[in-house]
Amino acid sequence: MTPRRPVATRRPIRLVLALFFMLPAATAWAPAAAAQDPVIAAAGDVACSPTDAGYNNGAGTADRCRQRATSDLLVGAPLAAVLPLGDIQYDSASLSNILAVYDPTWGRVKSISRPILGNHEGTGTGYFDYFNGAGVADGPAGPRGKGWYSFDVGTWHLVALNSNCSAVGCTAGSEQEQWLRADLAAHPTSCTLAYWHHARYSSGHQGNNTFMQPLWEALDDAGAEIVLSGHSHDYERVAPVDRNGNVNQAEGIRQFVVGTGGAFFTGGLDSRIPQSEVAQNDTFGVLFLTLHPTSYDWRFVPEAGKTFADSGSVACHRLIPPPPPPPPPPDLTAPTISKLTLSPERFTVAPKRAATAPGISNVTLSPSRFTVASRGARAGRRGTTFRYELSEAATVTVTLRRRSAGRKVAGRCQSRTRANRRRAACIRYRRVGRLRQAGVAGSNTRWFSGWLGTRKLNPGTFRAGFVATDAAGNRSPSETVAFTIVDRRHRPGSR
Repeated sequence: MTPRRPVATRRPIRLVLALFFMLPAATAWAPAAAAQDPVIAAAGDVACSPTDAGYNNGAGTADRCRQRATSDLLVGAPLAAVLPLGDIQYDSASLSNILAVYDPTWGRVKSISRPILGNHEGTGTGYFDYFNGAGVADGPAGPRGKGWYSFDVGTWHLVALNSNCSAVGCTAGSEQEQWLRADLAAHPTSCTLAYWHHARYSSGHQGNNTFMQPLWEALDDAGAEIVLSGHSHDYERVAPVDRNGNVNQAEGIRQFVVGTGGAFFTGGLDSRIPQSEVAQNDTFGVLFLTLHPTSYDWRFVPEAGKTFADSGSVACHRLIPPPPPPPPPPDLTAPTISKLTLSPERFTVAPKRAATAPGISNVTLSPSRFTVASRGARAGRRGTTFRYELSEAATVTVTLRRRSAGRKVAGRCQSRTRANRRRAACIRYRRVGRLRQAGVAGSNTRWFSGWLGTRKLNPGTFRAGFVATDAAGNRSPSETVAFTIVDRRHRPGSR
């Protein structure tokens, strides 16, 4: 028989092993912790019933009742908010069940939780009593009996909605749909995230929930970026799609189904919808989102001991420049100036050092051929998106020039006139207008509809010259891209 190690020797080994198995939960959010921008976490379908065969006094089994394991990913993480995506408590979300299973696990981050109702919350009495307070009309879970509300995290606007449409209504013109459109109009931000329980698009349990289409269209009209849902007990990343369900990487809304909060798995992934990019229903976990001012990072983090992961980074597609700062208040105590002179009266000005000028690079646009919507039509379906990178914050001026035929006179290409009509032909680019945008250091985007104020650009070939100017007036060299506006009767990209 092998002799046992002395107790003093065994304790350090046990401590090392304990730290090793705690490490995944402690480091799951480590990349986000280093970021300066806020991080949120989301998952739905969380806590199983205390009478579930897999409850096991709260410890769960390998494939059921893992609410403790998923909540360990949240506790201690530097999060701005936690979004429970509905069905927080099975099979009935009574206050007693919530306090028995959900509260000792996910309730540890209740102070930063902004939940939504699922179908297992029923009338929501226990749900609202738990999150808002017994009998309280409004609170972190929104107005009692409605459950929709909005708030801001950093520069992002977040909208919580109620997908129990048979109880509250989700049709066009319903109270919730009208509230959503008014809320989006009152919060014009570059990046918007919405979340509700029943997934609009899903390969999993119960598939696509088309009754959420009116709310999806309202978000599409406002240029929203992300929709988060649960209900299907799986994880699925859906490609950005437009209001008609067509994949549109440039301007569509991306949906994440995160029904992996811990309760149990459901099937349905044997046959996946065309828009599905990634899907799995054998690993519980939480989706972490880092919300940058003009982009976001996502990362699905599995429970400790599992290996499935999914991550990426995407820029927001419809950027809105920040409002100009208010003018400074008048200085009522300003001093007077007198006997103003200068010497010398004539002097030279040294050229600005090129090294201090901002750098603009990687200027692209997509699509390069597009149509222009008529006045009153929804412009989001047409136009193009400029993309570029800046070495520092700067004002970017985009000068648009239209290609036209000219005549060469005295070595220069000039407009055609009766007097020069017999001269050699040449190509010239005539300026038709300018765009300006306050750019940030790093990646930037600017959507262009094809309208300059009230003037619509006619079909033709154009050049867009980008120049960045910093606060000191230093200007970058111009970077140019070309695009073509085609007649609405021809599809962009066709020859």
